[in-house]
Amino acid sequence: MNRNIKIFNIIAGVFPTRKLKKSLRILVLANAAMVFVVAMFAPFYAVYAQKINANIAIVGLSWAVYPIVAGFLTFLFSRWQMKVKEQELMLALSYMIRGGAFFSYAFMGGILQLILTQILWGIGSALGAPAFDSLYSSHTSNEGSVAEWGQWEGMALMAQGIAAVTSGVIIQAVGYTWLFGAMSTVSFLLGIYIWKLPRELL
Repeated sequence: MNRNIKIFNIIAGVFPTRKLKKSLRILVLANAAMVFVVAMFAPFYAVYAQKINANIAIVGLSWAVYPIVAGFLTFLFSRWQMKVKEQELMLALSYMIRGGAFFSYAFMGGILQLILTQILWGIGSALGAPAFDSLYSSHTSNEGSVAEWGQWEGMALMAQGIAAVTSGVIIQAVGYTWLFGAMSTVSFLLGIYIWKLPRELL
């Protein structure tokens, strides 16, 4: 009995027990779903790119386009988004843009389209990251912010791990096209969901 109590106390000490309010729960679940979607593809990008006859150098270049575009535009968009009152609309738009990028992956025609799709993905990420951080920060409390942010970070990391395993099985079973179709559909649905939420909720 004492041993069980000790194990429970260890688990309780590792995992935050602070209950998130509704706004934070919505943001955590929605963005964790997007992290899950992205992580379904990222581990297998090199294999996918080589299937459209990209050599190793092109694979590296094309992947670099995404974070460079996302990072550069995040600087620009974050300044502009400071003037936008409804950040949830920016988050919804970012989900939809990424949905368009994932749809493009499903019907990839060559290296040029791959580069343009990576740019589109970067635009979506650059819009979404500052918007999510702004929304999440606005609903955290001073005394519980560490636990509240910790729950988001923990959820995101677990989503990435589960997604990698899941997508590996899907790709092996039915191929990339079905995977991208599912990724695109989920992204658009997330965008519509956030867009339709009452403004006062987020």
